[in-house]
Amino acid sequence: MRYPDGGGLTAKQRARREQVRFRAAELFAQGVAPPQVARRLRVSRKSAYAWHARRREGGAEALRSKGPSGSRRR
Repeated sequence: MRYPDGGGLTAKQRARREQVRFRAAELFAQGVAPPQVARRLRVSRKSAYAWHARRREGGAEALRSKGPSGSRRR
């Protein structure tokens, strides 16, 4: 299904989610386990475990937003 507004997140919403991921990275650095991070930040455990794995492999920088998803507009 396609939405008339293009769907996805605005730049402001992407920035807010990125801040949540960076806060998660801080908590992981303090030794907080993914289930507790998920509870504290009110996100799914699946997201917390995914962020934990990405941070372990690429540091906090790996949690930075990649920009708008999907194909470019014409």
